[in-house]
Amino acid sequence: MKSSELLKDIPFRMLCGSLDREVTGLCADTRSVSGGDVFICIKGARFDSHSQIARIAEADPALIVVSEEWTGGNGAAVKEVSGANIVAVADTREAKAFIAAAFYGYPSKKLTVIGITGSKGKTTSAHMITSILEKAGFVTGLIGTNGAFTGQNITESSGANREHYTEASYSLANTTPDSEEMQKYLAEMVRNGCTHAVIECSSQGLMLHRCDAIDFAYGIFTNIEHGDHVGPNEHSSFEEYLYCKGLLLKKSRTAIVNRDNEHTAELLADVETPVIYYGESEGSDYRISQVADASVAGTPGTAFRVSGRLEDSFEVDLPGTFNAWNALAAIAVTNELGISREAMKDALSAISIKGRLEMVYSSPELSICVDFAHNGYSTRNLLTALRKYEPKRLVCVFGADGNRAVSRRIEMGEASGSLADLSIITSGHNRWETFDQILPWIKQGIDPTHGEYIVIPDREEAIRHAVYEHEDGDLVAIIGLGHENYQEANGVKRLYSDREFALRTVKEYLESRGK
Repeated sequence: MKSSELLKDIPFRMLCGSLDREVTGLCADTRSVSGGDVFICIKGARFDSHSQIARIAEADPALIVVSEEWTGGNGAAVKEVSGANIVAVADTREAKAFIAAAFYGYPSKKLTVIGITGSKGKTTSAHMITSILEKAGFVTGLIGTNGAFTGQNITESSGANREHYTEASYSLANTTPDSEEMQKYLAEMVRNGCTHAVIECSSQGLMLHRCDAIDFAYGIFTNIEHGDHVGPNEHSSFEEYLYCKGLLLKKSRTAIVNRDNEHTAELLADVETPVIYYGESEGSDYRISQVADASVAGTPGTAFRVSGRLEDSFEVDLPGTFNAWNALAAIAVTNELGISREAMKDALSAISIKGRLEMVYSSPELSICVDFAHNGYSTRNLLTALRKYEPKRLVCVFGADGNRAVSRRIEMGEASGSLADLSIITSGHNRWETFDQILPWIKQGIDPTHGEYIVIPDREEAIRHAVYEHEDGDLVAIIGLGHENYQEANGVKRLYSDREFALRTVKEYLESRGK
C-alpha cells in the first residue's frame, strides 16, 4: 500500500517529497519509528513530536504527517529536513484516525458497531450489551475500560508495564484507546470472526478524535453530570464536556438516548441523527417502571418492567436502581438489533463485570467489594446499593485522584461520610499531586457529615487496616481503582491491584488467626 492511498479520505498539503513509498506500518512514538512507517506528529500535553522532526526523518519513514499550525502556514519549518516525504494537515489527530482506518482496511464497515458514552454506566452497559449479543450467538468484540476483547484475545487496559509514560505510550490506560490501536483491534475482530463490536467512547476520546473514521450503527448516551471530567487536565468547561459527548451521536446512524437526563435537550440541540429514547418519562420508546429490589441467583439484584417497543419484565443480578437503567440501555439497543428477550434475560440475570460492584471475598465474618467509583455520584450509588447486603458496618476505603476536578474530592468525601459507617481515606492515583494536596479537599466534603473516618495515606496499609481491624459482619468497599492493575504517583505507574492485594491480605489474616 502506497502512502497516497492512506491519504485519500483527508485534505492535505504536500510540503516535500512524494507519496510513492510503500507503507509497512503506522507510528506516533519517536522512540520506535522505522523505515516504511507513516509517522504522525502529535502535539500532546507534555510532549510535541514535531520538535523531533529531524530525528524522525533520519529513520527514513515512508511519510511524515505534520500539523499546518507547526509549519507556520508556509512550510518554512521543514527546510532543515532533506530527503523526507512530508505532508501537512489541519489536525494530525483527526488525520491519524482516517489514515489508520485506511491502513487496516476499514474494519468497522465489516462490523455492527455500537458506541456508548456517558458520565457513568458506560462499562456496565457495554458489558451487558456484549453478554446479550453473545447469548444470542454472535461473536462480539469489546473495547473499553477493562481492555479490548477481539473475539479470541484479551488486551487489558493498564499501561502499568511502562514505568514512565509519554502520551503516545499511555493510550492503553485510557477507556477509549488511541485511534490507531482502535482500528487495529477492530481489524483483529474481523479476522477472528466477530460480527459486532461494542466500544466505550469517553468524552476525551471523542474530543481527541480516537473514535473518528468508525462506522457506528448505534450511539448510546447514558447520562452526564456536572463537575465530572471538568478541570485543567480534562475538559475546560461543562459545555465542552457536553459537546464532546454529543460527538458520538453525530457519528452514529441511530442514537439511543436517556430521555430523563436534565441535559438531554441541550445535548441534542444540533444532533440530526434519528433518536430513540429510553427512560421513565412519558414518550420514551423504552419506558422503565416498577423498579424494585429482588433476589437474583441468591444475591441482591434489581427487578423492573419495560414497556413501549418491548413489553416484559427483567431482572439483573446487581443491586441498585442505576443498574436497572444500565440494563435498560442494553435492552433498547439489542431489541433494535432483533435480539430475543430470552437472550436478554439470560445475560442480565448472570452478569459479572470485573471491578464493577465485584464481590471479591464473601463470608459471614467479612465481605470485600471492589469498584471503580471515583466521584461523588458513583460513590453514592455504590454505597446505597451495598446497603442491600445488610452488613453490620459498611466500611469505605477510598482516595481521590490528583490532577482531576477538585469537586470530585469534595463529593466523594461527602458521599462516603454520609453513607459509610467508617471511611478510610487513602491515596488513589495521585498523578502529579501529593496526597497532602488532595486530602484537604476530601475533608472539606466529609467533615460536615460528621461521619467517622481515619486517614491512612498508603493504600495497602489502609486495606490491611480494614481487614485486620474489621468487626464481624463488615462489608468493606474498596473504591476508585476497580479493575485497574496499577497505581500512579509522580508520573510513575507501579503494578498494583486492589482485588489481588485484598485477597492476599485476607489470606494472610486468616492464616495468622489459624483459620
